[in-house]
Amino acid sequence: MTNSRRTPHQGRRSIAPRSHFDACGISSETAEECAAPPRRKQVSQGACAVPPAREAVGASAVSTQSGSHVEAADSGLSAWATTWVQQALGEPTAIQREAWPVLATGQDAVLIAPTGSGKTLAAFLAALDSLAHTPPADRKRVLYISPLKALASDIERNLRSPLIGLEQIAARSGVTIPPISVGIRTGDTPQSERTRQAKNPPDVWITTPESLFLLLTSRARDALRDIDTVIIDEVHALADTKRGAHLAVSLERLDALLPQPAQRIALSATVTPISEVARYVRATDPAGVAVISPAIDKKIELTVESPVLDFRDIGHARTDDAGVEIVTGSAAGDADRSSVWPAIADRVLDIITTHRSTIVFVNSRRLAERLTARLNDAAAQRAEESDQSANSREATVIARAHHGSVSKDLRRSIEEDLKAGRLPAVVATSSMELGIDMGAVDVVVQIQSPTSVASGLQRVGRAGHGVGEVSRGHVISTHAHDLLLSISLADRMSERLLEPMRLPSLPLDVLSQQIVAMCAMDDWTFDDLAQLIRKAASFTHLSDALLTSVVNMLAGTYPSERFAELRPRLVWDRTSQVLTGRPGAGRLAVTNAGTIPDRGLFGVHVATEGFPRVGELDEEMVYETRVGEVITLGASTWQVQEITHDRVLVTPTPGAIGRMPFWHGDSAGRPAQLAEAIGHTIRSPEPKTAALQVYLDEQQQATGVVPDDRNLLIEAFRDDIG
Repeated sequence: MTNSRRTPHQGRRSIAPRSHFDACGISSETAEECAAPPRRKQVSQGACAVPPAREAVGASAVSTQSGSHVEAADSGLSAWATTWVQQALGEPTAIQREAWPVLATGQDAVLIAPTGSGKTLAAFLAALDSLAHTPPADRKRVLYISPLKALASDIERNLRSPLIGLEQIAARSGVTIPPISVGIRTGDTPQSERTRQAKNPPDVWITTPESLFLLLTSRARDALRDIDTVIIDEVHALADTKRGAHLAVSLERLDALLPQPAQRIALSATVTPISEVARYVRATDPAGVAVISPAIDKKIELTVESPVLDFRDIGHARTDDAGVEIVTGSAAGDADRSSVWPAIADRVLDIITTHRSTIVFVNSRRLAERLTARLNDAAAQRAEESDQSANSREATVIARAHHGSVSKDLRRSIEEDLKAGRLPAVVATSSMELGIDMGAVDVVVQIQSPTSVASGLQRVGRAGHGVGEVSRGHVISTHAHDLLLSISLADRMSERLLEPMRLPSLPLDVLSQQIVAMCAMDDWTFDDLAQLIRKAASFTHLSDALLTSVVNMLAGTYPSERFAELRPRLVWDRTSQVLTGRPGAGRLAVTNAGTIPDRGLFGVHVATEGFPRVGELDEEMVYETRVGEVITLGASTWQVQEITHDRVLVTPTPGAIGRMPFWHGDSAGRPAQLAEAIGHTIRSPEPKTAALQVYLDEQQQATGVVPDDRNLLIEAFRDDIG
């Protein structure tokens, strides 16, 4: 299976090959010639022989079965892995060349390189190489932590190629590698699979921050005692949030279970300052974290577009040749007003039809659904005009919506259709922003400005994802001020001026949750608890007084009788200073795990056997919906059959016109650095686009001055009461 995020075959799409050697681009003859010699004396494992763990790096001498010596490769990889890299990848990328020797020593590391440069393969191949040279009974496990469940599934698929390659190359030297197992533990994992994993943990365990917390707060934590490597992918999406602070404490809890701290490897394409990332990875010794950030020139071609020459024309009532306002719909309806969206849909459709594979990013789930419907309608209309109309609406589907409120099975189907070329375009939110492998995407379209430079680079980086390829993107503005934002952001993206990351300091809600979880599993002395918590970056400066206040609250020592109804969660023996969880504390901890809030969304399920999940709807949307109505979700239409206390049961109604869904709280905030960039763009003497210049001139005429990064404009007016 080719891996376009770290792909050796740039620009290709393929399905997992039938032949193991095809999967890594190695012929049988080549593999036989290049088979790795045993690294040390072989150890029998039933019918298979596996060399024990290889030496790490450099010119270390390693004994073989015959007593002779071979030298470990300077690359930090064994001969098997080196052969796979040469034959499957050609030349390793810069990040891989620099990372492998460091990772082989067991040192903590941060790998920073542009999207598509092979960071994740760099981290995983070093770990897989070590597993391949270790008998199953002696293997240490690898824990991969992903901020997205979808990314976790993607990683599991992409591990097949190096696993198959190592097995086949070893086989040509007469050595059978016992299978290296890979398992996924997320909220979507069935209970039967969770039970199996707890009894027989996989060699590579793929999970999310919340699932790691649940593992640590259950009897299944014993399955984590053999972890020796932790890979944190897309660390920029975690570190500067409460979710990241929560994960940092979980990692310290994990280390407390182990005979020695696990090696931590953090990966990111867009993060600054590096010192903060290193502190997040190992707050007790940030100087000991190796930062691997080779200079890689990732080319980006970004175009900012305005769908109209003058946004002032938008919103006016349209008239016919006689000057009469055009009314659509009901005779008593409002006049049909001009909109920017038909022009946007036409432009996006032009881009989609001139490329093989396109991702269209938007900033909200509602816009994803609405734009998808417009694109499909526009495509159907063009097909009719060219006398190529299809017999059904499904035949003219040119795009589908992909966001967090679409079920995982439907998202996976959409991803596979895009990768296989069956679907020309996907309209997505941040659900596709991070490193999900989407195959060879030709171009990215961003509707409205991205929320930050980091987000913009991640999204545009989905196109030209292979090493050395050019990422091409179009940013299409929807109004005049959005055009100003887009131009300002594009300038910062071209200069790679990322927003600096800042770790949260002392999030006490996170601290409380972790303390309850820890005391539910074990008894802790106050000093031991403080020592572990302070190892996490966000709690380095946690004082005894503040910790005492938090523990007092959890133990039921409240400042007034107003809180008397709150049930204590801990017992604090002041004599021995031992903290113990009260009955039910563990259940409370796992019921409210993590920092992602429960938004009260209703699940949407098909009213058939098994009730397969379609997605989810906002509570207010469900309140306004009636049985029998047709709604749109995931670019498909569904008729509501029943509404229960927590779910909506629907049946498919292809071809019907459905009501568009909406969700609250979709919009993200704007970083302060972007506001400064906007002011600089306004003040810059460089020529502006026609639409932007009209917008600025209008402001100048209205107020006499245009505010920028050096001038503050205060507008005063009298309200209705004077």
